[in-house]
Amino acid sequence: AIFEKDDYICQDWGQRGGVLNADHFPTTFAQIIVENNITSFEQALKCPKLWDINNGRTLCLNCHKIVTKNQVLKRSWKSIGK
Repeated sequence: AIFEKDDYICQDWGQRGGVLNADHFPTTFAQIIVENNITSFEQALKCPKLWDINNGRTLCLNCHKIVTKNQVLKRSWKSIGK
C-alpha cells in the first residue's frame, strides 16, 4: 500500500521501480515498538501505528540502507552520551 501511495518512487532519490523498501517515517519502527511497549509478534500485529501507511514512505534499497545505518549511528551516539 505504501508503494502505491508513493507511486513506486523512492522518496529520497526519486528512482521509480527497482528494489523498493517500505520505511517507517517519520516515526521509526524502533520508536513505535518502545512507545507502545510491544514485546511480542502478536502485540505488533495488533498495533495500528506499525501498519499505518501514513507513517511510511517508499525508499529504494540503497536509500533504505543509508537511512537505517544513520538511525543506528544516531542511537549509538545517544547511548554514549548517557
